[in-house]
Amino acid sequence: MQVLVTGSQGRIGRYVQARLEEAGHTVVGFDVAAGDDIRDPAAVRAAAQGCDAVIHMAAMLADPKDDPNDVMHVNLQGLWHVLTTAEALDIRRIVSFSSVNAMGIFIGESVPDFLPIDESHPCRPGRPYALSKYLGEEMCRLFTRRSGITTICLRPPWVCFPENYAHVRQRWAENPEREYTPIWEYGAFCDVRDVAAAAVLGLTCPDPGHARLLLCADDVMTSGPSSRELAAQIHPDVEWRGGDEYTRDPFRALVDNSRAKAVLGWQPHYRWRE
Repeated sequence: MQVLVTGSQGRIGRYVQARLEEAGHTVVGFDVAAGDDIRDPAAVRAAAQGCDAVIHMAAMLADPKDDPNDVMHVNLQGLWHVLTTAEALDIRRIVSFSSVNAMGIFIGESVPDFLPIDESHPCRPGRPYALSKYLGEEMCRLFTRRSGITTICLRPPWVCFPENYAHVRQRWAENPEREYTPIWEYGAFCDVRDVAAAAVLGLTCPDPGHARLLLCADDVMTSGPSSRELAAQIHPDVEWRGGDEYTRDPFRALVDNSRAKAVLGWQPHYRWRE
């Protein structure tokens, strides 16, 4: 399979490209670092010629210094160019990187309605990046409804690189409160190697039509307290919906990844405890 990968030279993009090549796919890279512009529909279409699928990662991230107009322009118009290119060239599958921020309950934006978090949680993003990701998901949903082209939107939390584990543990040892202040991200993370594996599986899994999938490691990032203890300490007024699974596995993640496992046939391999 020949795959167009936008954002191919980004930190996550490099892992995705390597995983694709390991699986025997041919990668067509598209990245601003190489002079490519996702805002240019002709450039996107030219790059996609002969491709069978797209993994779309090109985006502006949640940097407060960025102009919100630029964030919307790149993230929404860029995705639109990918979708319309796929339709014009009869590319039938798109894996698009969204974010947990589309839900509006991460990066301190608001408190969740319940824990653990799953895809049924209402979305209420307000910040430019979060809003662009939610609107992008909606664009994909409506595009699939009209065109029949498969769109799979992946929602990773903090993406952890191999060098990050020791660094975070050292920071927590120096100042334990850093684990949950100034904000707590529910201990959610996903190793970059598992994120890349999910993206590649999205190309060949059974057709789900349109899907929005939370990615997360199987366990929670914590210096010691269990998932339930952290939830009770930091969000005592939030409804707890966990069951016996949190007794059997006290460090089970507070972001439910079961739908991604079912749809993609995915299994994260990297845990905080390992």
